[in-house]
Amino acid sequence: MSEKAKKDESLSEEINNMKATSVNKSSGSNDLLQFFIGIILLGVGLFMLSKRVMVHSSWYVWRIGGFDLSSGTVTIPLIIGIVWYFFNNKSIIPKIIITLSVIFIIVTIIMSVRINFVTTSMFDYILIFGMAGAGAGLLLKTLFKKRD
Repeated sequence: MSEKAKKDESLSEEINNMKATSVNKSSGSNDLLQFFIGIILLGVGLFMLSKRVMVHSSWYVWRIGGFDLSSGTVTIPLIIGIVWYFFNNKSIIPKIIITLSVIFIIVTIIMSVRINFVTTSMFDYILIFGMAGAGAGLLLKTLFKKRD
């Protein structure tokens, strides 16, 4: 190989190294920008979606066989458990009854909620889910990008 060819090869390697470092430097700031744009798009899309959803609540009735149990009666085991706990706080059974009653009450509240999507235009629908999808995609792209 001639001396000129060696110089050209070393010069081209240096140029490639400088390009690679400049790409890596701009990639970091680009990733950060994409991350924040993703957060903004996802947040705005979810906000617009939450403005189009109506939440209703009503009394809930548990049907166990032929017996109907209204949502107000789920507090009876809780009251029994509290009375039993104050009567005998060393026993574990009232603690279990209280814990299960609280879980049962939370489940009853959640099951009594109805969620309805309000009638909206196709443009708004596409805008809402498009922004949320684009934001989620940008977030996932920056969070799960392979690092060097």
